[in-house]
Amino acid sequence: MAGISWDAELDTAWQVVDRLYKVSISADEKGPVDKIIARAHAAEAQNPYRKDHSWKVSKLGHQLAIQAGLPLASVWEVLAAGLFHDVGMIHVPQHLLLKHAPLTPEEFEIVKGHAVWGGKILEPLKEEGIERIVRHHHERYDGTGYPNKLAGENIPQGARIVAVAEAFHDMVSDHPYKSARTAEDAVDEIRRCSGTQFDPKVVTAFLDWVQIHVDPRE
Repeated sequence: MAGISWDAELDTAWQVVDRLYKVSISADEKGPVDKIIARAHAAEAQNPYRKDHSWKVSKLGHQLAIQAGLPLASVWEVLAAGLFHDVGMIHVPQHLLLKHAPLTPEEFEIVKGHAVWGGKILEPLKEEGIERIVRHHHERYDGTGYPNKLAGENIPQGARIVAVAEAFHDMVSDHPYKSARTAEDAVDEIRRCSGTQFDPKVVTAFLDWVQIHVDPRE
């Protein structure tokens, strides 16, 4: 992976994934990778409000991983996991994704299952680091998240990064039941949730990154 470069201005996210995995596997192994990429596309296509969501989470997560000083192999894991983090949404009924009201507790339990489904879908990649990030990106630093209520540094580091990246993009995006918040409000919310929902070290990296970007939504 170290020999692959990524230029966000020239490459699409899916071309990156294609290079990231297919350059190192044989022709016989390409089938599962193609299927996973197709399922990720399909999962995002179910919800027009999530257009480019995975790409933007991947891009921000990749930049935060660099800001946090992760080694190159871990940076690439975050990039790939960001692209695939919601692939499990393919198992969530579309009417829940497009509901114009908050989910009921029972409906939310169904949606929460996407994290475990995502991990299962990624198993054919045989990339445990990426699979674990996808499975645990909704854990909370205080141990009240899902699916396993992991806390603190028991949560994979990449998952802690993707959690911040996804939360920020979710807040600055429109949803069927609520309008987008301003970037300033979203940054304040990330800061407020440091140590409860988010890893304080990742929040620090995020705030440092925000300082050097005119529009952190891009």
